[in-house]
Amino acid sequence: MDMQFEGICRDAKGRPFACSYIDGHFVSTPKDSGHFPVFNPANGNVIGTAYGELPVSVRDIEESARLAQKTWFHDVGEKEKERVFEVVRADHEKRRGPLAHTMIGEGGKLPKWADAEITEGDHTITHYHGEHSRYETHAGLRRAQTPGRITGSIRKPWGIVLGITPWNFPDAVPAWKIYGSLAGGNAIVVKDAEQTPFTLTIVVESIRNAIREVVRDSGRQKKLAGLVQLIHGDGKIGARLVQDLEYDKVAFTGSAETGKWIAGECGKRLKPCHMELGGHAAIVVLDDYDLQRAAHEIVNACFGDSGQRCVTDRVVFAQESVAETLITCVMNLARARTLCMGDPRNFKTEMGPLISKEQLMRVHAQVVATESAIKDLSGHGALAMGGAIHPLSKETGGYYYPPTVFVDVPYGVTAMDEEIFGPVLVINRLPGKTRAEALENAVRLVNQSRYGLSNALLTNDLALAMRSPWLFESGIFYIRRGTTGAEVNTDFGGVKKSGWGREGRGLDAWTQTMQVTIDTNEHMSMAQVGDDEAVMRMFEHSRSPLD
Repeated sequence: MDMQFEGICRDAKGRPFACSYIDGHFVSTPKDSGHFPVFNPANGNVIGTAYGELPVSVRDIEESARLAQKTWFHDVGEKEKERVFEVVRADHEKRRGPLAHTMIGEGGKLPKWADAEITEGDHTITHYHGEHSRYETHAGLRRAQTPGRITGSIRKPWGIVLGITPWNFPDAVPAWKIYGSLAGGNAIVVKDAEQTPFTLTIVVESIRNAIREVVRDSGRQKKLAGLVQLIHGDGKIGARLVQDLEYDKVAFTGSAETGKWIAGECGKRLKPCHMELGGHAAIVVLDDYDLQRAAHEIVNACFGDSGQRCVTDRVVFAQESVAETLITCVMNLARARTLCMGDPRNFKTEMGPLISKEQLMRVHAQVVATESAIKDLSGHGALAMGGAIHPLSKETGGYYYPPTVFVDVPYGVTAMDEEIFGPVLVINRLPGKTRAEALENAVRLVNQSRYGLSNALLTNDLALAMRSPWLFESGIFYIRRGTTGAEVNTDFGGVKKSGWGREGRGLDAWTQTMQVTIDTNEHMSMAQVGDDEAVMRMFEHSRSPLD
């Protein structure tokens, strides 16, 4: 059954264009202003356009969001809010087919990854529907230190959240921010990535439909128009929102450099932010683990989604007694992926394209820089496979890069120091005759990274496995699996250059707490002030060391 999408219209050439969603309306900018093309990564063709200039002022966006947030938090009943989540989930599921086709078309995702991402969106809606129902259970009332007082804390929304989201997960990452914000009682303004504007346009329409279906009276409907607003555009539009919008918190997913700038802008305004800024995930393999399974975990974690995940495995540290065998196993699986590269619409394809020509050239430049550096290291390191733009790129016009594997590359070289956002892996031999020695060396080496998002340990040694999470510096840690596959009811976020703050579990990121005290005493009292006579006696029987 064909579905109609109000936010996706057609231009004079019959190509789709994506409208921003502001104050309850899908809007476009003047025809001579702010348009940018959207490309199909599989063949480089322009598949549509989006309007990236704001058709209204930033102040108008803020005023609409402010009114909607107050209405949502104070004037929409809890059962109504819960029903909104239920209807959004149902409408989102109805759009599974169109959403999957859209992700494949504008993002180059394989069908299985597109479908998995939509499922994650569904799970996120369900998760925050459950969290919303527990909104006021932050802390129960309890007796205070002072007799006759009762104290506790309650959750309150931040107000307006500014969410800035990436292209690699155009449904799932916005879902964390949107539904977490709504469950916490906030309004949210989302700036999505210019490479993938159509996916979130479809999703936002589901949210609008749900609010209209549940909140029937026109007065509240009008006030809720700015509850979720979607702004398309490039980094300049994002910067303008960060600098000019009167938000109460920023939730950002993207590069470390952009994250540092956003944190600085928030600091100037004393506004909180949390941000996930990418990573350089490591998998440590000890000699008691099944090497075939380890190879599959590594290949899935590194080459899934063509290496375009923040938790993608970038380096493997393999205990030296099994390293050579593991390298062979990984390369055999990677070669099979190379043979099955191609158009993501083909279900036989195992690896699709990178997101853009710019990303293709950036990845290749980083690979070339790595290869050049290791040639100067007197035999340290080698390019084992890959390392060149795939012929499919020239044949199809798409942006294909094959699985690329380096071995024995030290820190100080691009592939070990930087996040290469593509299918590039380093496998390093890990010294240590015993597993305990190998793990000690692994901790030292892994923690040298400036990043700290996701790491993993593959071992069957229970004692070492249980001790390891306290030793590695990362926000996410896996035992007996790769570095990808976070679930929505778990904390997601990193340390060091990978950012700070957590998304994905509960309402901690989306609410602030207020401490409330009820004094039942007839007379005023202070918790830390003693009675006058005791204070006088203390001063009479002591003296200042300064006298």
